[in-house]
Amino acid sequence: MKELIYNPDPEPVLEPLFERHSLDEVEWSDLYEVTCNGVKQAVHYTDSFHYAPVAVSGENGGIDVEIAISRPFEQVQIRPSSYGIEFHREGQKLRFHLPRIMKVSVELDGDLKSPLFILCSPKIEKPQNTTICFERGKVYNVATLELHDNDVVYLEEGSVVYGRIYACQCKNIQIIGNGILNGSPWHLPDSNGKLFLVDLRWCENVRIEGITVVDSPMRQIVPAACDHVVICNTNSLSRVVTGDGIDITGCQDVLIEDCFIRAADDCICIKSGRLPDPSTVRDVKDLIAQRCVIWNAEPGNAIEIGYGLMCQEITNLTFRDCDIIHCQYEGNMGGSAMSIHQADNAYIHNIHYENIRVEDVAQKLFDIKVLECKYTWASVRGRIEDIYFKDIKVLNGPFPVSIIRGYEMRLEESRPERIYFDNIEILGQKCNSVLDMHMVVELAHKIYVNGSMEYPRNRF
Repeated sequence: MKELIYNPDPEPVLEPLFERHSLDEVEWSDLYEVTCNGVKQAVHYTDSFHYAPVAVSGENGGIDVEIAISRPFEQVQIRPSSYGIEFHREGQKLRFHLPRIMKVSVELDGDLKSPLFILCSPKIEKPQNTTICFERGKVYNVATLELHDNDVVYLEEGSVVYGRIYACQCKNIQIIGNGILNGSPWHLPDSNGKLFLVDLRWCENVRIEGITVVDSPMRQIVPAACDHVVICNTNSLSRVVTGDGIDITGCQDVLIEDCFIRAADDCICIKSGRLPDPSTVRDVKDLIAQRCVIWNAEPGNAIEIGYGLMCQEITNLTFRDCDIIHCQYEGNMGGSAMSIHQADNAYIHNIHYENIRVEDVAQKLFDIKVLECKYTWASVRGRIEDIYFKDIKVLNGPFPVSIIRGYEMRLEESRPERIYFDNIEILGQKCNSVLDMHMVVELAHKIYVNGSMEYPRNRF
């Protein structure tokens, strides 16, 4: 496998670099064979992960999974560990039972470059009002598929669509099914590109459900300045740097639920920045992200607010009941499980993180900063206030550090205030103070831990 390259200004790819014309040309895994409830599943391959989207017709008694593995191995980890999935091993075969529709990562000997994602979702039948249909067992090359009002795009289970999807100022659009949208023709194999894979701007009433979106040239799923957005049971899998999983940019009334996100950058990210034609700087309000499984690869953060926060207000966001199964070491400004990076002017407040389980966080657990950096666009920093963390658990891995840091320069000052931590548990240790969380606090005030305030605002 070649080392993946981050190019800060990649050459634009104006046409797809290649086409695929049959399932024989699709990249299949030679490491894993998967059977679910007695039915053999298609297992796809990239140099960073293997994945098997599984369409389930009713849960009934759950899903019996059998995996045959072609190479020797010693240890097996099935994540999220909070699911408590136990397996039975016979030689190089694994068997386990999923009690309901779930999305899991199977990892061998701690190898994070060849995990198997078993991505179960409810089977979606073709709607009668379908306007664009991609059929099972076929491969399609669409370059850029542009949508219009009332379009219903249906990717049937077993279809593979190479290309990207774009919509601007459209109403009532759906991208649904159990098929795969693959963005690899739009970038060099070992480098990022400039285009978003699912690029929706100024749209209203958007639904993305059931599909698997893989290997974008840049950000994967990007609703920008959209209203009434639902993204559910969707798998977003990226492998090149800048491959954000789901970027909510200037949107209002958003629901993200039951998704699996493996991103080579931020996984779930909130922004309000200047995407061109037309500008998408707009307040972000009223978002719920719940019951998602999140893997943050080396760059970026798992759940991120920032950068590019140029609107007036970001408020009423809730992230709850999620499993962050990996937050890998970045070694830069990011690398955190839950982060707010305020480099612009928005007022960020009333943000809730609830019942989040974290595994293998290599760098930071909480990272809240007001700062000036290469991502700064505005001349004045905004405020961060009234942020709530409740029922957060770090289940295993090293003990992570955390940081809250404000900004003070010349005549400008912005200090995070009223940050609440309730029932934080790290590696079995209940945290009753900032020190218990191994947290550094600079230029920030009124930090509450289990109701007790630390760092009051003193006036000198």
